[in-house]
Amino acid sequence: MKPTQKHRPAIWECLLGTVYAMNADREVQYFDYNWDAAMEFAGVTDESDLRTYRKRERVSYSRHGSLLDEPRFGQLVLWMVDR
Repeated sequence: MKPTQKHRPAIWECLLGTVYAMNADREVQYFDYNWDAAMEFAGVTDESDLRTYRKRERVSYSRHGSLLDEPRFGQLVLWMVDR
């Protein structure tokens, strides 16, 4: 299902299973194959409104505005709403 404007990228794969995660403060952190720690950093819970969808906009979601730590255009991303 397509994410709404309230959704933000939460978790996305980097290379060969390594993972990046973004928290509610829009800070991005790299996790080396540790998906559980990435989910905890992103704030993913059982009650989270999660959606899996490809990134379709060429915009920056992080607080720093760096595209290096952002999901690539067309990449599959786990999106969530902050509560």
